[in-house]
Amino acid sequence: MAKTKKATAKKTTAKKTATKKPTTNKAVTRKPAAKAASTKAKGKGIAIQTFTKAPAIRRPDPVLPPDVETVNEITDNILSLISTIDNYAANLRALDRQRHNGVGIRRLGFIEAAFRLSSIFPQYFPHWLDTQKFQRDLDLFNAVRALVEVCRSLEEKAWNINVEAADMVYTDALEYYSQVQDAARRRIDSAESIYTELNSFFHRGSYTKSDGAPTVKKIKHDVNALLKGTKDGEVIIKNIKPKLTGGKHEVIDETFNDKASFKETEQGSITE
Repeated sequence: MAKTKKATAKKTTAKKTATKKPTTNKAVTRKPAAKAASTKAKGKGIAIQTFTKAPAIRRPDPVLPPDVETVNEITDNILSLISTIDNYAANLRALDRQRHNGVGIRRLGFIEAAFRLSSIFPQYFPHWLDTQKFQRDLDLFNAVRALVEVCRSLEEKAWNINVEAADMVYTDALEYYSQVQDAARRRIDSAESIYTELNSFFHRGSYTKSDGAPTVKKIKHDVNALLKGTKDGEVIIKNIKPKLTGGKHEVIDETFNDKASFKETEQGSITE
């Protein structure tokens, strides 16, 4: 009986040593298990990756505008070109431009036909004009016209960048305004005063005066609506210049929306 007890004791010790080996294997296999867990987390946790990324730029989406240094450099170059052209440009006012002859498509065809015929029949030139001067003037006009077209293309591209920059900065202002508005609704300190100042930019002027008469802006708005056919009503405008007996100026603006308003009438008399 004693021999059997020893045998069982050996078997139990053998089992204990056998159970220790898987523990070492488990310790070795912990790193791959951690990797598998991390891969699962990568596959599942899409929102975790978004926190590590930089915030996406909302506007503009396709192309970013140039930076401030590049824009300032381009502006300086254009200003130097303007100073160069200023030495040759005449200071023309609006009335002076009307006095000069402009050249459009129709007049350009006339100039080209006159130049073509004058090169064949130069005997009809006046004494102060010849073919060479005509050629120089035509070349100058074509060169300056090309310069104007290039400047217009530059203005169009600059305006497109301006539109993108304006949209970006206005969006930033709206985002800040929305946060201030939300803070003012939740009664956070100093948010209500900021909201009051910014909210004033979204109020439009009134269409009526203090005495209830329609303003000029309201009258123009109703006239445009009637011309486009978007509103029913009628606008009657009367004006009589002052004479010896007196003058009268009356405007009646009435739209068929259960409201009628009359502008204040003015009367006067002139005595000799």
